[in-house]
Amino acid sequence: MIICASVCWIGKYANLINEITKSRDELKDERDQLKMYSSNLAKEMEVLQSQYDTVAAGRDKLQEELNRYNLNRTDKPCHQGWIQFNNKCCYLSAAGESKTWEESRKDCQEREADLVIITTKAELEFVKRSSSVTWIGLSRGEQQDEWKWVNGTNLEGTRFWEDGELNNNGGIEDCVEFSRFTAAWNDAPCDETFSWVCEH
Repeated sequence: MIICASVCWIGKYANLINEITKSRDELKDERDQLKMYSSNLAKEMEVLQSQYDTVAAGRDKLQEELNRYNLNRTDKPCHQGWIQFNNKCCYLSAAGESKTWEESRKDCQEREADLVIITTKAELEFVKRSSSVTWIGLSRGEQQDEWKWVNGTNLEGTRFWEDGELNNNGGIEDCVEFSRFTAAWNDAPCDETFSWVCEH
């Protein structure tokens, strides 16, 4: 009986060892598979990261090109309340609203613009859409006979002056207004109040 019990116990012990060994081997296989899976996943992550970096770099380059294009484009949409004219956006002061020349220019500058510059007949006709008398971006320079636009350039020619104007009546007419009725310019005291046109 003792021998039988010993043999039975040894048999059970051997079976237990076999089961433990089998479980250990299975766990090792699972561990190795997980290691392989983890390694493959890491490689895939590296590939995906590389692809992402490439796409992100391409996106950033396209954004830079788009920003550069938008900066240089001449057909930018105008803000609400502004009017598109050729390659410019123009703002006409409200009917009945009037300011001095300096106040008008300040209003334009606060709108990131400046008083309108007129160099062509088409621009002259456009400004006729404003109120009856309108300040434009032209004023006397340092010299008595020198007239400058708000962008610092000198006035060239006299074809848009009203007949008999540039008279500097009273010696105080240092700013220029435009009359829609005569479609011409007139020098006037800068502290008079008229409507105005901004452009940018």
